[in-house]
This record gives sequence, C-alpha cells and structure tokens, in this order.
Amino acid sequence: MTVFCEYDIKNFEKFTRAEPVRGQLIKVASQKRGILLVVLTVSSLIFLIPWLGHGADYLHVTDSGFVGLPSSVRAMGMGGVFVAIADDYGACYFNPAGLVQIRQRQLGTMHVNLHGLGLLHHYFLSLVEPTTGMGAGGISWSRLSADLEPEKWNYDLIFYSYGQFFSPNKLSPKNVFSSWGVNLKYLKQTTTWEEGSGYGLDAAFFIRRRKFSWGAKVEDLISQVKWGTQRKESMPLTVKLGTAYRFSPRGLLALDIGACREDFPREIRLGGEWWPIQGIGIRLGVVKIFQKFADFRLTAGIGFHLPVGKKIGRIEFDYAFLSNRDLRNTHRFSLSYGF
Repeated sequence: MTVFCEYDIKNFEKFTRAEPVRGQLIKVASQKRGILLVVLTVSSLIFLIPWLGHGADYLHVTDSGFVGLPSSVRAMGMGGVFVAIADDYGACYFNPAGLVQIRQRQLGTMHVNLHGLGLLHHYFLSLVEPTTGMGAGGISWSRLSADLEPEKWNYDLIFYSYGQFFSPNKLSPKNVFSSWGVNLKYLKQTTTWEEGSGYGLDAAFFIRRRKFSWGAKVEDLISQVKWGTQRKESMPLTVKLGTAYRFSPRGLLALDIGACREDFPREIRLGGEWWPIQGIGIRLGVVKIFQKFADFRLTAGIGFHLPVGKKIGRIEFDYAFLSNRDLRNTHRFSLSYGF
C-alpha cells in the first residue's frame, strides 16, 4: 500500500510539472479567485446598502454650480458603470486610462432632453485618437443648458483626455496590460446673474486581464473656480472605483462605486451588457445614490453597430432609458462614427 501511494505521488508530481498542464491549472485557479472576489464584493455591498443608506440624510448641491453629467449613453444603459470598461469614446469622461484600448478614431455625439421637460438639455461631443506609441487622446465638449424664463444659464466643460500604457507599452494580443490617464478640464458658467470659470485635473488608472478588469478615477484632484465677484473655490475631490468581468466575448458584468468626503459612499452602480447577435447589444443596470430621498433607479438600453465597409468605418447608435420616481423618465440617444 505504501509503495502504491508513493508511486502515485511521484507520477502526480511529474504530471503537474508539465508546463501546459501547470499553466492550465494556474489559469483555472486565477479565474476562480476572480469570480470569488466579484461575488464577495457584490454580496458585501448588497448587505451594507440598508445600513449605509441611513447615514446620508442630506442632499448635496452640485459642486460649485458646475455639473458632471455622464456622457455615454452606452454606459447609462448599464446603470452608469464604465470605469472598468472604458473601451470607447466614453472613456474620456469615465476613465481616460482606458483610451489605450481604442483601435480607431471615434467621433461621438449625444443630446438629452432631461426628464422630458424641455427645460434642461445636455449636449456632448467627443473626438478620440487611438494610441500610436505616444499614447491615446481625445478632446470633448459637454454642455448643460437651461431655459427657465426669465432666467437662462449654460454650464460648459471642455476637456482633453490622455491615456498611456504602464506595462507593456502596447496592447498585447491577450488583452493584458495596465495604463494611466488624465483629464485636463476647463469650466465655464454663464448665467443672468453671475459668471465663473475654472479648471480641474482628473487622474485615472486601468488594469486589464483576460476576463477581469479594474479601474480607478480621482476627479478634481486639483481644481479652482473663480466667480465674477472674485470669489475662488475648489470642487470636492471624488473617487470612483470599478471592476468588470467578461464572462464571454459577448457579455460582461460591471460594478462601480463612487465616494467623496461629504458622501461615503456616494453611489453604487451595477450593470451588464450582452450581445445576443452580432451588431445588437442589450443592457440593464441598477443605481443606488446615497442622498436624501434617493432610491434605487433602474436603467435599460440597446445598441446597434452598423459596419459600412472597411474604408468607410462603423456607425453606432445607442439608446438608454433611466427611470425616475419623482420626475419624468429620461430617454438618451447617441450616435458615433468609428473610422
């Protein structure tokens, strides 16, 4: 009996020393650890939601009068999760470090009639360039316009986004890399009673593995707003963390958490995307914002990718639906062109 056991152990050791088998075992173990991490994180957040919600019995006014409205309809269909995805022009807003994943130029545009009231309109326009060894970049413009007779005001945000690899210095065939990115922002507000302008700096990081990815963005790491009365102030620093799991080439699940000094946590977002057939994507999401009177909000969306030839490029149309308990629901539309 002893000889039999020793023989089996020796053979097993030889078996596991084989490089292909050992690599397969390591791969399986890594995937299981990643899945376990996501499950534990989501389970913990679900357990903590009722407790965290009671601590935030206040409503914070928008930072210094400027607003940071999400600028990706695709992301909003998934509940606003995109920090650990960031693989199209929406990365400019959510995580500029993810811009290194873009393979071709993209021009994206969006218009939203917020809550269907005809009073608040959000516009967005972005142009991004893929990396050529010197990093990927993009220039974007976002505007929130209000027509509240007799008062009118506009909030404009113009920002340059840049992303570059840490290691390796290029996108590997296995999609394994890490990167960093920044946003340089110029802010301007024009109203009937006061004007102001300022600047801000965001810093971001991104890590991609075969099935899992992680992202982080620190908004307004450095910022200043100067008003017409010569009053100066800075915008509160906000941190956003995200993780995503690609369970197949056609589907993914993602989780984002946002926090600032006044709101900890500020928001939790969970969403997913699935492409049942080529060119058509379905998205669902749920949002919990920890402010007074806030509640769970459901989102849904659909996307269409239309290739129009290798020399011409690809057109993408996205739609997102955002529910709102107190105001009207919001419908978002965007159109982008990859070339």
